[in-house]
Amino acid sequence: MNYYLAYDLESGTLDPTTGDILTAYFAILDENFTFIEDLDMKLKPVGRLPLAEAKALSINGIDIEKHLLDPETIAYPQAKEKLTALIKKYLKKKGKYSNVLGFGYNVASFDVHWIYHHLMSKSEWESMVHYKQLDVMHDVDVLKRHGWLPAFSGSLGSMVEFFNVPKGAAHVARDDIRMTVDVYKKIHELMESKKNGGSTVDLISLLEAE
Repeated sequence: MNYYLAYDLESGTLDPTTGDILTAYFAILDENFTFIEDLDMKLKPVGRLPLAEAKALSINGIDIEKHLLDPETIAYPQAKEKLTALIKKYLKKKGKYSNVLGFGYNVASFDVHWIYHHLMSKSEWESMVHYKQLDVMHDVDVLKRHGWLPAFSGSLGSMVEFFNVPKGAAHVARDDIRMTVDVYKKIHELMESKKNGGSTVDLISLLEAE
């Protein structure tokens, strides 16, 4: 069976070389995007204070002092152990390829590089997770490029509003993943409707007709 590893991180800066991961959420989803098991972690580096900028903290709402005092906050090596155990529980190689595919919103350009820098190397990650990823932001970009989505499409928040799916707390990793799943399901549903219905109506019209 194939699985998705949905994930989202909240960080202290926009650059993994100058900031730290503060929270990380990972969830195993089945082929129907049903949540099977998840891992919600508060993180810190070993032997030093987390690197974070005030602007980033104002966006994600993380209080560094409370974060470090929280007994649930764990260091990167322990987080790596937990994440590895979660993935391996569902991992079954097909030849040299993993049956676990990374999934999220802007993960290929952003989140995965934080994992490489702070939790595990690219080679370690790709020994367990498929080298390709299902990045929903890429789907949005393609649809926008070809006129299927309006020009303002881009951020997860804009897609939540556009598709009118349940809105969670922005920049809370668990909620971001659930919104990403809902947006992806909406894209898939509408594309299947157009394909199977044989309609020449565009995506915007289909949405407005709901």
